[in-house]
Amino acid sequence: MTLGSIWAAVRNTFKALRNGEFLLRIRADKYYMHIMYLFLLMWLTIMLSLRVDKTLAKAGENKAAIEELKIRHSEKEAELVKLESASQTAARLDRMGSRLAMPSEPATVIKKK
Repeated sequence: MTLGSIWAAVRNTFKALRNGEFLLRIRADKYYMHIMYLFLLMWLTIMLSLRVDKTLAKAGENKAAIEELKIRHSEKEAELVKLESASQTAARLDRMGSRLAMPSEPATVIKKK
């Protein structure tokens, strides 16, 4: 094959593609529906993979936000435990000049139902 014949074949192929005769020239017109089905499947696969990637990215962002909220929640819980401890409460009451104190006896039950 010479360079001229190869160039003519390439030009002929591009001309067939442009005119929509390529499948007819390679005698694949009877497989047209299969080719369209394959194209549809490839398109659906690409679209679904893009949606999965988008969902996974959002899940990763949400996981990071949840971790941040867990840290903040445990910090606040530690602050509450610190505020509610008995010794801290007694010291705070003393500073405020209150006469309240920790009970010396356990609470008694007056009436059971």
